[in-house]
Amino acid sequence: MLNRYGIFKKLFLGGVAAKTYQNIYNHPIVITPPGYVIRSMQQKGIGSKWVIKNSKEKSMNITSTFSVTGSTRSVSVGADKFSVDWL
Repeated sequence: MLNRYGIFKKLFLGGVAAKTYQNIYNHPIVITPPGYVIRSMQQKGIGSKWVIKNSKEKSMNITSTFSVTGSTRSVSVGADKFSVDWL
């Protein structure tokens, strides 16, 4: 019974290590069009899906979001285009 808890602990710690690795070494680099700022980037789950929150510089109280995955290279928001590079 004690051994089973050791296995769960190792699996949990392995998941934490994988998520930390992705947060530090495998995050997207989002290049904004002129007039935009990135408010936050948050990883969803253990995979490579990230939610990007951004605002226009002229209206910082309004935030919009979009998601990117490992295959995403650009995202269009209206007429503006965000470029996405991966480490």
